[in-house]
Amino acid sequence: MDYMSIAAMSVGLHQQELDMQVGTSVLKMAMDTSETAMLDMLETIDVSALTGVGGNIDILA
Repeated sequence: MDYMSIAAMSVGLHQQELDMQVGTSVLKMAMDTSETAMLDMLETIDVSALTGVGGNIDILA
């Protein structure tokens, strides 16, 4: 059995595992950034402009 090919396969598997962990971390960072941006956007919406919405109902059709 060729021990060099076993070692190379082991290194390759560990590299794939590291790549997967890095990809997962980057995805989590992107999700956190998106969540923060969404919350900031919701905070900037002018709620005072929406106070009259739904106050009147038109029952004549």
